[in-house]
Amino acid sequence: MTTDSMAADVKAAHTALALHWPRIVACTIFIVLALVILHTFRDYGISWDEQLQNTYGKLLLDYYKTGFADRTAFSFVNLFLYGGFFDLMAAIANLVSPFDEYETRHLLGGLIFLFGLWGGWKLTRLLAGERAALIALICLATTPLLYGHGFINPKDSPLAWLGIWTTYFMCRILGAAGLPSWGVIIGFAISLGLTIGTRVAGIAYLDYFAVVFVVGAVARHLKGETWGGTTTRMRASAVRLAAALVLAIGTMALVWPWSVQQPLNILAALRAFTHFAFYPKVLWNGQLIPADHMPQTYLPGLLLLQLPEYVLLGLISAVVFGFLAWRKNIVTLFAEPRAQQYLYVICSFVAPLAGYLLLHPTVYNGLRHFLFIVPPLVILSAIGLYQLISFVAKKNNTASLVLSVALALGLARETMIMIGLHPYEYVAYNSLIGGIKGAEGRFELDYWGTSLAESARELGKYIAKDPDLGLNTGVNAKVFACGDRTSAGHFLPHGTDLTEVLSEADFYMGMTGVHCLEPIDKPYHTVVEVKRLGVTLGYVHDLRRGAP
Repeated sequence: MTTDSMAADVKAAHTALALHWPRIVACTIFIVLALVILHTFRDYGISWDEQLQNTYGKLLLDYYKTGFADRTAFSFVNLFLYGGFFDLMAAIANLVSPFDEYETRHLLGGLIFLFGLWGGWKLTRLLAGERAALIALICLATTPLLYGHGFINPKDSPLAWLGIWTTYFMCRILGAAGLPSWGVIIGFAISLGLTIGTRVAGIAYLDYFAVVFVVGAVARHLKGETWGGTTTRMRASAVRLAAALVLAIGTMALVWPWSVQQPLNILAALRAFTHFAFYPKVLWNGQLIPADHMPQTYLPGLLLLQLPEYVLLGLISAVVFGFLAWRKNIVTLFAEPRAQQYLYVICSFVAPLAGYLLLHPTVYNGLRHFLFIVPPLVILSAIGLYQLISFVAKKNNTASLVLSVALALGLARETMIMIGLHPYEYVAYNSLIGGIKGAEGRFELDYWGTSLAESARELGKYIAKDPDLGLNTGVNAKVFACGDRTSAGHFLPHGTDLTEVLSEADFYMGMTGVHCLEPIDKPYHTVVEVKRLGVTLGYVHDLRRGAP
């Protein structure tokens, strides 16, 4: 082998590495995250409505096991108004799982989170390439809201990630040269059906397509295409899009059978959630405000305070670079498939945000009802960060390196915050308010009540050392839990009984949230505190004795 050929081989190897290293790193991240999920999914407590969701899944499974005879799921509380995708899958998984039924649900949630990250990575790679996709993957994985909700939120987290897959396949359709492949059509149909089959709000992803289609048609007309050309495009795609709609409805019906029992059931579900009659008080900037009277700053304010700082920087960058790229040809720009893809992604968070500001619906529990707008925001932010780094690199390599290092440090810092909060990652706030220490007493923290699990476990250790209680004495401790009984009782040890009568309780278990603000009218001392980063999330008071 000659020196020249060896040099050529080395150069080719370097070129291949330069092209593929982002994907190698991405694969490594996916493997590490999978191992972390498998190692930690049992750490999470039970969120406050998870017991009902778990029962709903079992009832849906009974519907199929009895050959459609047992229709109890169609009248169970108000959960029949919700799609049953996650709960049905969890019920099926629990038939074979070696884990506790709630542990199985949390593992399934973690795996859906991982699957959603894959969709976010693929979507970003489609829009902006491998390096931007790597940044997006890391930013999505280190957004505490998304990570924490993944394990404990059986409705909003699956909706967010299925929405990303729906967006990915729609962008594939929009970017297809000619007719989209049947594989893409099937992927879009199944993801859309599962999205609506998780929450009826998923139907909005069809509305976004209608907006993009109309804008694209107008832009092509302004660019010179006749309306006849638009009609020809519609006819060419009609068969495949109609097939997609049929398959989407079938998929939705499979995981949400109530939705097709009557022709107008979907509309009934939409009306129910538009006028949802539940008005708890919400802690907002230190004040308790009814959920139907929240200020319009609620949703944008929480996005500003809970998204990591580098995500906010990336969003600013994305807006600036988007404006610079589109300002000269905004009228005809959306005739191009790539611009239509970006418009679809933008619609997936702008439309819900605009709907919130205009309609002012009932909101509570932080961002959880709007969690589905967070992944597209983070993806566009990652693209903005990539564009910023690339722009600076063209001007000054050293400045670009400094910026990249600063981003890496920000990501590492957020990762450490998540580790410090585990398993309550979802309560994180950014440095604009001083982290969760600054949010304490001003905004909601553990509104899911998952800290009750840790309180119960620690109470069990305390009781085991108490000579007056426990299995050896035959005296059961009576525990009053401020919060969901399953969230607490599932983790209490033998030798304890839950009571709903505070006056007869030996121990009071609570959370530092809105739900547990009632004063206790007897002396007590605190025997358990669940603390993260200097903030108390949960506690247990011993009511048998006064302060020591």
